Amino acid sequence: MPPPAGLENEQLLELFFAQSLDGFFIMMLANPVEWSDQVDKDEVMDFVFEHERITKVNPAIVTQFNASSPDALLGKTPAQLLGHDLAAAKKRWRGFFDRGRLHVETDERRLDGTPLRIEGDYVVIYDDLGHIAGHFGIQRDVTDRHRAQEQIRTSREQLRALAARLQQVREEERTGIAREIHDELGQALTGLRLDISWMKDQLPRDAAIRAQCGLIIERIDGTLGAVRRIATELRPSILDQLGLADALEWQGQEFGARTGIEVVVELHVDDAAIPNDLGSSAFRILQESLTNVARHAQATRVTIRLAQTVDLLTLEVADNGVGIPPGQLDGTMSLGLVGMRERALACGGELSVTGRPHLGTTVSLKVPLVVREGP
Repeated sequence: MPPPAGLENEQLLELFFAQSLDGFFIMMLANPVEWSDQVDKDEVMDFVFEHERITKVNPAIVTQFNASSPDALLGKTPAQLLGHDLAAAKKRWRGFFDRGRLHVETDERRLDGTPLRIEGDYVVIYDDLGHIAGHFGIQRDVTDRHRAQEQIRTSREQLRALAARLQQVREEERTGIAREIHDELGQALTGLRLDISWMKDQLPRDAAIRAQCGLIIERIDGTLGAVRRIATELRPSILDQLGLADALEWQGQEFGARTGIEVVVELHVDDAAIPNDLGSSAFRILQESLTNVARHAQATRVTIRLAQTVDLLTLEVADNGVGIPPGQLDGTMSLGLVGMRERALACGGELSVTGRPHLGTTVSLKVPLVVREGP
């Protein structure tokens, strides 16, 4: 004759409790407590932390806490187990008692004091009067997983900081090279042009020689134009001299003249100074956006909007082209988009790219501005 169903279920429950890889425990109060708005919850919580005790554990929870045996955990109170941060624990438990259940990941301590990262699910146990008699918990040791995630997060932060530093160094190098090209090479060519012009005027009235000097001067003029163009592409002087707003307007005009695409520039800025690194990042994001428009968008119109408030800088580049396909918004399909996102993150902002088929693409940069108080 089979055992009674109730006995069989109880044995199965005990078997599951004992063999589970997750840590199980039960904590109970000898005297249940009322938990409502009619009681002093701080006082009740203090009582619970001193008088609720572990009454049942399974082997997995013993292993989690590096306990020598179940007896090392039985009878422990919350105050003893959570003494490393009682204030945070009591605040967490107030929400737990209010809701009756809790899922949380916390930093705890084993019995030997070593750190332990726990992911747990907890349920309040009530008596017949609705008072709190204790609670039941299931815990998983996620220390290794959390440590691996922290290492990945730290590595990403370090790589992002390195990328930001490399971009800053690159901008500084480009600025220096542009200045040297413009000043040194430009001045040298200008001086050479003046010398050739003087020599042309001193030569005999030989048409062939004077014509050759004229050709040389034209070549020098062409070279001077190339020098100015190269220096501007490396680092537009207007960005440093007049600021981001004027640089964006100039870039829009230059792009429209070069591509034939209509460009509308809308500026809503005040006179507040924009940090150099932010101005450089925003300008480079605009350049990359316009490059994508010229290559892929098949657009006839581009709108550049720059708005600046006390606490936010917004740059938006919207075209009326074919719209970027969703598959190119994520991953590494477009290194240009990856670079723009990294630039945005490096200056403390965020970049969003949205595309609608046959309605165009919008690139939006939003950067919080830090308000600096006076001394």
